Amino acid sequence: MEVWHTPKQSWVVLIVGVLVRWRAEILIVSLVVAGRIWLGHEVGPMVAWLIFGGVAFVIVVIPPSRRFAYGRFWCLVDRHRLRTCLRQARARTMNLDGALPFMLWARPTKTGERVWLWSRAGSSSGDIEEALEYIAPACFARDARLHKVRKLSTLFAVDVIRRDPLDKSTPLGSPLGKLGSLLGGRGIRESAEPITGATITPLPVKPREKKTDRPAVVNGDDLSDYID
Repeated sequence: MEVWHTPKQSWVVLIVGVLVRWRAEILIVSLVVAGRIWLGHEVGPMVAWLIFGGVAFVIVVIPPSRRFAYGRFWCLVDRHRLRTCLRQARARTMNLDGALPFMLWARPTKTGERVWLWSRAGSSSGDIEEALEYIAPACFARDARLHKVRKLSTLFAVDVIRRDPLDKSTPLGSPLGKLGSLLGGRGIRESAEPITGATITPLPVKPREKKTDRPAVVNGDDLSDYID
């Protein structure tokens, strides 16, 4: 029976760990509070809130900034949800000292997010692979996959899949189709005639010549009567 113990850490290590895990949230809250205080002294509290609301509206309206904020938001959610899932999963995801892999950073991808981890002594990426079925629902995703680094087995990543670019009701655009639309149909033309079945012309068959039986003569004697 395997028993996991809570690792004994000093208060300094615990505080540093909390600051590292919540670094993005602490930075955002600090910037918002500092900006609100500064704008409140410069233009007044009402105008300061209007400026913050205008900035948020611009971020939501402009597609590139909206995608950036959306991807970063899910990166923050994935790091916390992944840590909680690894601690609560039924599969073994930590070493016997109860230490989880180090979560280095998270980056958005075209299909979701990728969270990079660093395994500690006594654990490996195979332990995380057994918990992928728990990671996907914990991160509110459709699937979760493991990405291994061949040159360094200690470093690996968890791909959180939220969308599939190929899973669309509309057909995918083709570069040749765009080129044809730019050329106005010149240079790239397809025949509009339907494809019909090929005409099969039988080849002339020559009649086979009948072979005449020749008598089998050996030493002047006809042996045809003895051969079937």
